[in-house]
Amino acid sequence: MTDRPDFIVSGDEARLFPILAETSKEKRVASIFLAVMTQIPALAEETLSTVRMRVGKRTRFRAFTEVVLKEKVEDGCRPDGLLLVDTGRTQWSALIEAKIGRNELTAEQVSKYAELAKANGIDAVITISNEFVSRADHSPVSISKTLLRKVDLFHWSWSWLATVCEILEYQEAVTDSEQGYLLRQLNHFLAHPATGVERFTQMTASWKDVTQSVLNDEALKKSAPEVEAVAASCVAEERDLCLHMSSHVGQAVAARIERKLSEDPAARLKSLIDHLVARHTLSSVFRVPHCASDIDVCVDLARRTIAVSMSLKAPTDKKSTKARINWLLRMLPEDDERLLVRAHWPGRGAPTTKDVRTLRDDPSVIQNDNADATPHSFEVLLVENLGKRFSGRRTFIEDIERVVPSFYDLVGVNLKAWQMPPPKPVKARNDPDPGELMRDDLEEAGALPRDE
Repeated sequence: MTDRPDFIVSGDEARLFPILAETSKEKRVASIFLAVMTQIPALAEETLSTVRMRVGKRTRFRAFTEVVLKEKVEDGCRPDGLLLVDTGRTQWSALIEAKIGRNELTAEQVSKYAELAKANGIDAVITISNEFVSRADHSPVSISKTLLRKVDLFHWSWSWLATVCEILEYQEAVTDSEQGYLLRQLNHFLAHPATGVERFTQMTASWKDVTQSVLNDEALKKSAPEVEAVAASCVAEERDLCLHMSSHVGQAVAARIERKLSEDPAARLKSLIDHLVARHTLSSVFRVPHCASDIDVCVDLARRTIAVSMSLKAPTDKKSTKARINWLLRMLPEDDERLLVRAHWPGRGAPTTKDVRTLRDDPSVIQNDNADATPHSFEVLLVENLGKRFSGRRTFIEDIERVVPSFYDLVGVNLKAWQMPPPKPVKARNDPDPGELMRDDLEEAGALPRDE
């Protein structure tokens, strides 16, 4: 890509050190990001994969700012950037519109850029702002579907882009020394408050009123704007919590959403509203790579609690409840007062719950009314009552982003799913296992709990 495409009248290459007026903060941040992205293939691959672009070794990138296009739709309609991708076989292009700080996208402005892209044969419009979406093909604004017949619309949040950069650095995915230096500098730049990159820091203004209504035992209405606003805030915080946990573990953490809901943001929002009205709860499920199970997070507005949990199948090679509980307890090194174990029983037996400290002293106390029954699965939960902090728009976000990583450190990083051990050779089945003999001696001496 040595020459500019025919549809570009004028424009500057995206610069690492843009010369722009102090009032052009959005263009400055966009220029710096685009300049770095075009020089780091790993970063381009991670970001462009979300807009259905495959990046290969032969792929080349160019980015422009202050672009004037051949076909105009309205005077003054000038995008913040233009990205060109050449795969060797095909060329792909996207207009970039960036917002920073608390500036939000508008449907009118995005519609104009979609019209501009269509008029010039540009494939897509990518918006970047501090607004959160669950997927890149879900825009914060709704525009006419007619405009999207020939132009794709995507959205990236600045916080997501910053997290992608962090993960690439943690994983040492960029091996070239010069590219690594650029990536580290970009991380420092995006992390500084002066850039205007913001995370989701507070719930909607109606959060306090809705939580108070639930506390007063007042019925919530599905059609109420304040209820919809709370559900929408939940979606935004879910996305931000994914990014927060991704930074915490150094790998991409994703929310697990039913396929039919992940494809339809409006249906997802309606589902959350239904749960909020009927059960006074807001729930999300997170998938951490290589974790023993998904992590469930349930916000209970009536109890003012945050409950975080993971589920495991009980080991079937352990024959008693006590032995199965001891198997679980050995994976939990700390007796945090917030930690609970819930045992699930065969048939219609109701689940039983005890705190970890109590079970450490006597694992049999979790047994249900049927002394011969053994639990088939366990939940490990961390439940924290926030009290007055629950209704605070900022304090609620602060607490949920503290509680979930805390659960991961106490539980998620330690749990391992049970697997049936491989069968022993036939000739060795009747021979004593030296390891088991040593364990039996330790149990007899009281150094280890007995598996019963």
